[in-house]
Amino acid sequence: MPIYEYRHKHEPSKCKDPFEVIAAIKDDALSECPTCGQPVERILSAFKGKVNIFADSNLKEKGFTKLVKDHVKGGYRKV
Repeated sequence: MPIYEYRHKHEPSKCKDPFEVIAAIKDDALSECPTCGQPVERILSAFKGKVNIFADSNLKEKGFTKLVKDHVKGGYRKV
């Protein structure tokens, strides 16, 4: 499920601003803060470009090892 960011429409707020909500795509956007009840608006994330989190370089950087099926020798090999 995607993560949506929201901010309060009116300042100041006692809640964390902006805050994130995990919701299904089919769910309606929030109209009020679940904590304080003030009106909120959904904002665009600071996402820049496409990032492939499963790219080999990203996995290695994060300390993971990627294994792929080796159809010739059988079994798996590290990438």
